[in-house]
Amino acid sequence: MPTPLDLVLAAVLALVGAAVGAASGRLVRLFAPHEPEPGDESGPPPPACPHCAAPVPFLRALPAPAVRGFALRGACPVCGRALPTSAAVAAATGVLFGLVGLTAGAWEGNTAPVGIAALLFLAAVGTVLAAVDARVKRLPDVLVLRSYPLAAALVAAAALSSGPDWGALAGALGGGAGLFAFYFVLWFIHPAGMGWGDVKLSGLLGLYLGWQAGAGGVVSGTLLAFVGSAAVGLFLILLGKATRKTEIPLGPFMIGGALAVLVFGDPLAALTA
Repeated sequence: MPTPLDLVLAAVLALVGAAVGAASGRLVRLFAPHEPEPGDESGPPPPACPHCAAPVPFLRALPAPAVRGFALRGACPVCGRALPTSAAVAAATGVLFGLVGLTAGAWEGNTAPVGIAALLFLAAVGTVLAAVDARVKRLPDVLVLRSYPLAAALVAAAALSSGPDWGALAGALGGGAGLFAFYFVLWFIHPAGMGWGDVKLSGLLGLYLGWQAGAGGVVSGTLLAFVGSAAVGLFLILLGKATRKTEIPLGPFMIGGALAVLVFGDPLAALTA
């Protein structure tokens, strides 16, 4: 049962998450769809203002625009027009932040502030990535790859500050490398069935799953992703909204499966306990 402190923490973090999501939701419309013609190796377009198409620069090691005041005003650095936020991203981020606060006392290692910060960072970035992938079928490098340095630092600090817990640190490294290798093999065997962005995202999710839930958590998060994707695809086919050839972005399911294990625990471990 959640303690009163857990409830207070959940309420505070939910409000913080809604504010963070309102700011990060402005990133969604910076990314346009990319469906290259055969032989086109130009790569996806960079993040750009949806009003004037001016490129929006990002920080080198953070998934955030290098534009002063962007989080507060969301103004394009060229035309000055404000970028609309995403109400869905704001709401989802608030809910996820609240859930992290609600369950923080239940998981060993999460009670440390750095452990909570690590989970909140993934919740914030993951929500934006899921929204972008669902909207334009892209997992942009400026969000995925630039999340690795801070995520790795937070996870390492969380593992080393609790003990240190060398097993958790080894689990994070093994989870990241192992899940990346798994998705790489799937992509290599059947590149038409999986995006390269999914492969790059897998290492980030494996890092978190291996740190918090070990090898079993990595397996559970991956199974939830594929089962969830298949279930939604089947549901859409039954409704006549999709066919067997319809492309359904996997990124939101990868992120959802990982966050479900991180917040609620490893379902396979619960079944075998």
